[in-house]
Amino acid sequence: MTLYKQISAGIVILFLICFAGTVYISTGNLKNFLSVQLDAHAQDTATSLGLSISPHMQANDLPVIETMIDAIFNRGDYKRIVLLSNNGETLVEKNADTGEPDLPRWFVDAVSLQAPVARALVMSGWKEAGSILVTGNPGNAHRELWTNTIDTFWLFLACAIAFLIAGLLTLRLLLQPLHKVELQASAICNSNYEIQDALPRTRELRSVVMAMNRLSEKVGRFFSEQSAMTEKLREQAFRDSITGLGNRQHFDRQMAALLSRSGNPTQGALLILELHNFSGVNDRSGFTGGDAVLKRTAELITNLLSDYENCFAARISGGGFAIVATGMSDSSADELAASLSRTLLQLRADGLVETNEIGHLGVAMWQYPTTLPEVLSEADIALRAAQACGHNTWQRFVPPAANQSVIYGAEHWRLRLREVLDAGHMLLETQPVYGTGDKGRTVLHREVLARIPDIRGNGIAASIFMPMAERLGLSSRLDKLTAGILFDYLDKHDTREIHALNLSAGALHDAVFIQWLCARLEKSPALKGRLQIEFPEYAVQANMQATRNLVERLGNMGYDCGIDHFGSGFSSFGYLRTLKVQYLKIDGSFTHQIDTDEDNRFFIRSLTDTAHSIDIDVIAQSVESPAERAALEALGIDGIQGYLTGKPEPVKLNGN
Repeated sequence: MTLYKQISAGIVILFLICFAGTVYISTGNLKNFLSVQLDAHAQDTATSLGLSISPHMQANDLPVIETMIDAIFNRGDYKRIVLLSNNGETLVEKNADTGEPDLPRWFVDAVSLQAPVARALVMSGWKEAGSILVTGNPGNAHRELWTNTIDTFWLFLACAIAFLIAGLLTLRLLLQPLHKVELQASAICNSNYEIQDALPRTRELRSVVMAMNRLSEKVGRFFSEQSAMTEKLREQAFRDSITGLGNRQHFDRQMAALLSRSGNPTQGALLILELHNFSGVNDRSGFTGGDAVLKRTAELITNLLSDYENCFAARISGGGFAIVATGMSDSSADELAASLSRTLLQLRADGLVETNEIGHLGVAMWQYPTTLPEVLSEADIALRAAQACGHNTWQRFVPPAANQSVIYGAEHWRLRLREVLDAGHMLLETQPVYGTGDKGRTVLHREVLARIPDIRGNGIAASIFMPMAERLGLSSRLDKLTAGILFDYLDKHDTREIHALNLSAGALHDAVFIQWLCARLEKSPALKGRLQIEFPEYAVQANMQATRNLVERLGNMGYDCGIDHFGSGFSSFGYLRTLKVQYLKIDGSFTHQIDTDEDNRFFIRSLTDTAHSIDIDVIAQSVESPAERAALEALGIDGIQGYLTGKPEPVKLNGN
């Protein structure tokens, strides 16, 4: 029970006690007074009658005596009047049939007024002629007591209502700061560090509010400092200080993670850009001029890649840059290389270089399984070929026909994906996510992996076709198909395991898809507690407000949300405080060989502490060795996902 209700109940109980006490005392006093009055009145009447009828007793004039008694009795104040002779003979008797009083029986029994009996002598001259007995009628006294009680009740009720309304309003006003403190404490638990600007006048409440404000400021500052430290450590380890792009270490880790995803194989293009005679730029313009060239080149690359999904760039040497485009076909890679070659001419227009010979590009296509040295070697061969072809040229490495892997172009994927959408044929696999520590044998959830069948009926991983689907504008339709199949499966199968559905960037920011998703979930309340929604970090960064709205909407419906491939970019961690997701999955580039990587261990420890401070669980992806698992568990990770704990398993949609 709230403090407000407790105090309100206390006020009501106090009024009831006061009312009962007042009624008890006033009724008791009035009862005693009326009893005395009844006794006195009956005795006075008996004495008066005895004196009045004494002369007539001497004359034995009973008719007159009876008339005199009638005159007194008919007033209705008496229950019985009896005239007795000396020998006890009843000479005159008058009885009133009072019946049951027109009052509540419980009240009459409670006050219990007895009818008084008064006695007086009747004289005949100097001799005693008899006696007269007068019995009073307590009915009027009962009515007077009842009237007094009712009047007291209504008076107290009116006063109680007025005082209660005023008291409760005052109480609500006084307790309003406490309610704000309660909301402030709840906000702190939800990682919203609010400050109350209006301080209450009551000294004690003012002290409480000021203490909560200091706590909120301190916790908020602690989170900001902790997240800033984690971001700084990551940038120092993986970000180039001049260009703001990833450094060689970041490039190596990201590529190693992409090329090692056996469960989610990938393909794409690697573009190596080398600025022409960059050392000469430093010699002519100094390091400041060289830094300006590097910064401007990074800006041009970043602006060009803004139209592409699943791409990142890094500075890998003095004047060398690498661009990785996941899911890109060879024709699209050629277009990107040509665009970048033309864009580099802007450096001459900006006056940063003196000639039109600015740089060369080498392009290599990669597809799982392969290794980073092999891809780099092919890109380097293409780069040397471009340098031999003239100014600002590019070349793509074309392996011998016997060694070529099939990397389909955009038109092939357009036709294939439309066939999948028209046929509604999507394969689903799930990979378990296990807890750590005491929950080591508990499946936290199963991540749903979408597959489309190839010509042989085998599944093509989403990591291969989804980047192309996003470029073709088909990702939200594919997500709708996947979600519909999953929801139908969960509706038909009473499995209590939690399934995590991944949304692409296109679906996450498609208002029509989001409306369909929420409407579909509202129609299937049985999915609550059995479904979670995930989205990649780069999609979250693309439209933060839309993501916040969706997370809040799904949370109100009872569904948890998470961030997939967290940490792959250089975004600030501060948004986690307001996004309200329940968990995040660390990108495999940080967990790969973490048992031997001190930098990544320190980063993951800091990230885990930051996430736990705002009640967000942390799950490690792509864990493939016991040594990696042991290192991650020592860092406080909440969950493990990878081939070590479980490979993807097909979902039997048709019971086959």
